[in-house]
Amino acid sequence: MGGGGYIPGILYHPTVANLRYARTDMDGVYRWDEALSRWTALTDAFAPEDGGHQGAESMAVDPNDPGKVYMTTSMAVQWGNGRFYYSSDRGDSWNHVTLPFPVGSNNGGRGIGERLMVDPNLPSTMFYGSRTAGLWKSTDSGLHWSQVTSLSSRVMTKDEMGNANGGSPIGVEFVVFDTTVPTSGFKPTGTATPTLYVGVAPDYQGLAGLSSYLYKSTDGGASWTGIPLPGEVAGEVTGSPAVSILPNLHIPRMARAADGVFYVPFSYGPGPGAGAPSFLYKLDRAGNWTQLTRSTNGQPGVGSYYGGIGGVSVHGSGASTKIVFGVTGTWGDREYVQIAMASSDAGATWHEIGRSGDANGSRNYHDVGGYWGWPDAVQIDPFNPNHVSYGLGGGIMSTQDAFSTADWKPHWRFDVDGIEEMVNLAMTVPPPSASYALLSGHGDTGLYVHTSLTASPTRSPDLGGGNGTGIDMAWNRPEYIVAVGTFFPKGSAVSTGVYSNDSGVTWTNFASSPPTATTTGDHSKVAVTADGSNIIWSVAGEIPYYSTDNGSTWHATNLPKPAAAYNAGYHIAADRKNPLKVYAYDHGGDFWNPSDAGRFYTSRDGGRTFTASAQTWLPFSFNNTDMAVNPFAEGDIWLADANNLWHSVDSGVTWTKLPGTQVGMGNTTQHGAMKVALGVPAARSSYSAAVYFVGRLLVDGVYVYGVFRSDDAGSNWTRIDDDAHRFGGVGAIVADTRAYGRVFLAGRGMNYNH
Repeated sequence: MGGGGYIPGILYHPTVANLRYARTDMDGVYRWDEALSRWTALTDAFAPEDGGHQGAESMAVDPNDPGKVYMTTSMAVQWGNGRFYYSSDRGDSWNHVTLPFPVGSNNGGRGIGERLMVDPNLPSTMFYGSRTAGLWKSTDSGLHWSQVTSLSSRVMTKDEMGNANGGSPIGVEFVVFDTTVPTSGFKPTGTATPTLYVGVAPDYQGLAGLSSYLYKSTDGGASWTGIPLPGEVAGEVTGSPAVSILPNLHIPRMARAADGVFYVPFSYGPGPGAGAPSFLYKLDRAGNWTQLTRSTNGQPGVGSYYGGIGGVSVHGSGASTKIVFGVTGTWGDREYVQIAMASSDAGATWHEIGRSGDANGSRNYHDVGGYWGWPDAVQIDPFNPNHVSYGLGGGIMSTQDAFSTADWKPHWRFDVDGIEEMVNLAMTVPPPSASYALLSGHGDTGLYVHTSLTASPTRSPDLGGGNGTGIDMAWNRPEYIVAVGTFFPKGSAVSTGVYSNDSGVTWTNFASSPPTATTTGDHSKVAVTADGSNIIWSVAGEIPYYSTDNGSTWHATNLPKPAAAYNAGYHIAADRKNPLKVYAYDHGGDFWNPSDAGRFYTSRDGGRTFTASAQTWLPFSFNNTDMAVNPFAEGDIWLADANNLWHSVDSGVTWTKLPGTQVGMGNTTQHGAMKVALGVPAARSSYSAAVYFVGRLLVDGVYVYGVFRSDDAGSNWTRIDDDAHRFGGVGAIVADTRAYGRVFLAGRGMNYNH
């Protein structure tokens, strides 16, 4: 797919050319491979129990040892204490320890930082700015941590964490050492760097009773002095209307030039997408502030621009210092809205550079894919100031001529080869006769028809940003595709359905939606009967509805509301051979309430009415259960109930638990069979389909997590994945109907074996 998610941090190694890292908020960290000109994912080996650690809140490198890289993980502070990961081989392998404070890689303000910093003169010493518990220090390369109580000993309570910044406390924003690391010849002194700075967000500043937003230590953190803010930042900003940046003042980053001058942005709010008023100042060695540029809700200023300031990066020294900062709080979809600002004269003059330029020098954000929002991470390559990268809502943009074009229109490219962040919510494989290979739906980015497995898709309904949650086709005429989701065409969420009669080249919106359609969840699904005559929309938490006229009118099925009413509905699928048969599986309610049992239903009139099977299952969540129909045999269904695999050959009337090998753990934390799929069978197979499942299988007395295949209807299993590709858990699986052995996984983005 290419990108598809937020990049809140980019990190260049200061002493090794072409070594850079990118961190995402929830779907992997990456290292640039110069030889292959692409990014390498560094967390694909994480096991399912590590799935909440796929994103990084902060990263750091050791300037003296290019093999050493560090990161902190856990997607939300509400999940408890985070982890500190350390690697000595540039992230190819990791070890970790548990931190004594929470981490939130997907919380608000995740573009702020870097929070983690290695002392370049004494690399065993590290500092960390936490969200909830102030500043922390390690003297043994991150294995143990102690709170720096000389700044503050305050730790937020659970209630204070919930109230801070809407449940996303910001705390201590960054750590910066006052020292220069040249690109060559740098040698550590072996003693700690005495001078460092930290930024403090309003939530922690108020709770801790601190008097400033910016602090300096000249004794390695033993004591701290608050730095007074520039007058305009601390006071009221004039304009129309007059506004005060306090008490919403945040300092997203702080960059040091080679001459010791610091460049400090101030923004209104923590981001992502912080808005105006915002300012950029420089702080000289004598402690004097000089304003370089500002934005006051769109009012003109010195080098005025629109929106807040995200990341800032500098290169060089003196009057020729090069500066780049990202203009956040805007999607850059108008010619007058800047993306990135640059100066080659220490901020005396400014130029907008953050768009692509073609041979004629024109600017068009569509030239590079249309992803522009949240440029909160901006970095200048320390070895080549013309090489600038910035992260945004859909990946990374990079240029090699940031400061060298006469018209200040550098050429940008979408720098995402190898980065895959799409959060998959639906995948469907068509019959071999289809003119496309795969259908998919994703969080935030919508719905797609894939005509190639090696190129980004170009077929997609134009529904604006939103979640594509369900997609299916009529098996006997696969050019007819139906899809549903929650989209934001005019800024507010709308449950939307669309259909196509030409394999996704053109699309038509449903004229209406079911009366129960909601915008609350990502589990609304859709099924189409084999002949395309009926559409069944399984609304999240509601009774499914059907339509016989392409969504012009809707009628309630006789299915009851699903047991789990919030953000979950039925697994639903149409028989691929008989157009009158449709199947629905209610996974049940909460696992601790067995009365909310899982139930299976069969329709024999195209999805209008359903009859329940006598079989019931223990309840487990939607994400840990699944259902699949055999595309090569009528009435042949497989069900994964989070513990075991079940098989029916009579359209769901009776069920057989898989014989021979028990599949499953029988508890709520180490699930067994969670996902199941059926694809083209092996040659001379005794069964009409190859069967795949994701989960844990008992192998030689030990439960092994993986992706497994059976060519004999489940009597024997072969593991087909490996420990290097576990993706923090597999969210979905579908099997190809053309190539034996090929499966598609929702892991880090979408993945397939070939």
